[in-house]
Amino acid sequence: MDDHPLQMIEPPPATLGTADPLISGRDFYQLVLLPALFLVAWTCSDRLCERLCRGLARLLYKLRPSRYENYARIFRMLQPGPSDTPPPAHLIQEAIALRHLEWLQLLRYHRPGSWTPKVRLKGGAHLDRALSSGRGAILWRPHSPFSEVVSKAALHENGYALWQLSRHTHGHFSSTRFGVRFLNPIRIAIERRYLAGRVVIDPMNTNKSLMRMMRLLAQNKAVGITVWAEADRVAMVPFEETMLAMPPGPAVLSFKTGAALLPIFTERNPDGSFQVTIEEPLEAPADGDLEERLAHVLRRQSALMGAYFRRLPSQFHYAYLHEATERLRNWMAAGYQ
Repeated sequence: MDDHPLQMIEPPPATLGTADPLISGRDFYQLVLLPALFLVAWTCSDRLCERLCRGLARLLYKLRPSRYENYARIFRMLQPGPSDTPPPAHLIQEAIALRHLEWLQLLRYHRPGSWTPKVRLKGGAHLDRALSSGRGAILWRPHSPFSEVVSKAALHENGYALWQLSRHTHGHFSSTRFGVRFLNPIRIAIERRYLAGRVVIDPMNTNKSLMRMMRLLAQNKAVGITVWAEADRVAMVPFEETMLAMPPGPAVLSFKTGAALLPIFTERNPDGSFQVTIEEPLEAPADGDLEERLAHVLRRQSALMGAYFRRLPSQFHYAYLHEATERLRNWMAAGYQ
């Protein structure tokens, strides 16, 4: 593996946190749609929910294929071969269906009776070894459908207490002040069932959350961080046939604290159950400067994400990849480095 230092980019301050709008048209749209989605999620069986989502995905793709051109573009970017080769329609439809099913499943968690899917944790021994060192563990999770709740549930059910690093807009329903107050808690309330606590990033003072994470690791806690391109410094990392903006922060935190950096992946099985896998720690050679060690760790994480994508291409968060690649393109066009 090539350990040559990666190109680092410092994004413009405007991308790191601006004043959130009060409300948006999308907020009103979701307020109208949510009652119907809750009704479907609470009254339909798991199998029927899946069939509805697959049927909806086929219909949407047939009626408005241009709406999902971003899915196809990202797929073409990642796959080897001619860039104009169209991706198989069934993979795009599968990705669309799983995205819709993720939302229904999130609402299903709220159903009276404490509904939960079947989840199996693999690789817990890696986390056990990390915690036995007394220096904590960093669980680094890429974006994929279902992973935000399912990975936390798997850890909780196996006796692990996780502290999650989150942005103040976390929840994915909305980034407006109204959405953060009233819509995003729909997801956050479920995640809190499985967390020891959240560390919320203050966009005006990111050091505060960093110091909090360092204190938790010094107390031998497990902390969770998501692979997310919105950071005050990102690295351009080779990912399949393209480049991906990846934050070096989790690796730097691991180097500073001695905590193990453990990739964690979530996959959905054909029967609707899930497997959450904790991989071996991402370790860098002791020699070499900081940039070389970072390059080694980030390339290993990217290689693991690539292997996951090749095996389960429809279980990748295409919306995130589109957003990340667009953000990277805009930064490069603006000359930020």
